[in-house]
Amino acid sequence: MSEKGKELFEKVKQNIGRTQEKGTLEEQFAEIWKLACIMKSKNYDLRHKYDDSVKEFVEKYKDQLIEMRDDFLENIDYYVEKCIEMLKKNGFKVYYAKTNEEAHEIFMNELGDNKVIYKSKSNEARDIGILDFLSENNIQVKETDLGDVLVELFEYKLPSYQVGPGIHFAIEDIVAKIKEKYGVELEPNAKAIVEYYRDIYRKELLNDVKVSLTSANAISAEDGCIMLMENEGNISIITRATEKHIVLVGTTKIVPSVFDALLVTKMIERTNDSTVAYISLIYGPSGTADIGGVTVRGMYGAKDVVVILVDDWRTKAKESFYSDFLRCISCKTCSFVCTASRVFGNIYASKYGLGASAIIRDYIHNGIEAAVEDGLFLCTGCENCTNWCPVEVNIAEIMRSMKKEATEKGLCPPALKGYQQKILKDKNPFLKKS
Repeated sequence: MSEKGKELFEKVKQNIGRTQEKGTLEEQFAEIWKLACIMKSKNYDLRHKYDDSVKEFVEKYKDQLIEMRDDFLENIDYYVEKCIEMLKKNGFKVYYAKTNEEAHEIFMNELGDNKVIYKSKSNEARDIGILDFLSENNIQVKETDLGDVLVELFEYKLPSYQVGPGIHFAIEDIVAKIKEKYGVELEPNAKAIVEYYRDIYRKELLNDVKVSLTSANAISAEDGCIMLMENEGNISIITRATEKHIVLVGTTKIVPSVFDALLVTKMIERTNDSTVAYISLIYGPSGTADIGGVTVRGMYGAKDVVVILVDDWRTKAKESFYSDFLRCISCKTCSFVCTASRVFGNIYASKYGLGASAIIRDYIHNGIEAAVEDGLFLCTGCENCTNWCPVEVNIAEIMRSMKKEATEKGLCPPALKGYQQKILKDKNPFLKKS
């Protein structure tokens, strides 16, 4: 084991220790996350909102979804080109950024003199690194998703669930924190907390937003539109009541048609067993032709809608061992069925979120040492993630390949190295010395 391997092994051991130490943030999250995973996965067999269960819905549309993703990846250059063409025809301002750094530069040019930006929850923004970049450039990013607002309230720095980042905060703790920070006393119930934030933010969102940032659940190449799903209404407001709406998104969010976009969005909704109030189709900036038949952009909604399509790692991934990851639709539900995620919570994670998919993203951006520190070797190889995935991304195989690379570089934990030697020598990892 290399010296770097020993260093990373000690860090992972310390992280595991914190999940077992009563009262630590890691222990608190692990306990809540374990219950959330059990509840979500059990609900997959139930029929409480729809006539079919989640599992039945996945099985019904899985082949269609896989065929669509395969078609996109086999013809990615065509679909990117078609997407750009159709978006421009619909009045979007469109950029294609080969790298994250190029996307940052484009973003700053579009931001102009604005020093404040309002955003919705965006995993793509984290992947593209725009939030850290804006912070370094003294741009204030105002969160509008309540879960992310709570994360900021608690100054919570550990990874959380991307779809519900504030799910682990207890109601009593939220009320106490609001009193501590703002001097406001609230009844200890969810409705009172929601009303408080509604009163604070709604007027601001309706009147003060000049530039907003979102990603997209999917982008239709043939129709030139983006699709966004939400339950709070914040996305609907900040994409309408704004001067400029910037959509920052990876090219893998492109799908052939608007019907494919809806299928992807519905699959994310169903697999997360979540409540959805709004699904928005945005075909460009607002406009009117009511004055003499002359089309004028920018009526009541956004005057400009800017789409920055980012490639960065995606094209080169086609030739790598993690090429299968390009098919991911970002539903994030592989974490619910993951053995390691259930046990280790947010130490089996990275800054990109929870679970194996977030560790893979960290590997792509920061290399194998980052993945090992994230808990790569906590993965049991159970393959629950692969067996569940609605588009059959072979996450388990990608993780195995990463473990192989880590082992070759001397980053494998000592116990696993011992098993390896037993297999090579005795053909049996469990054989005891006589």
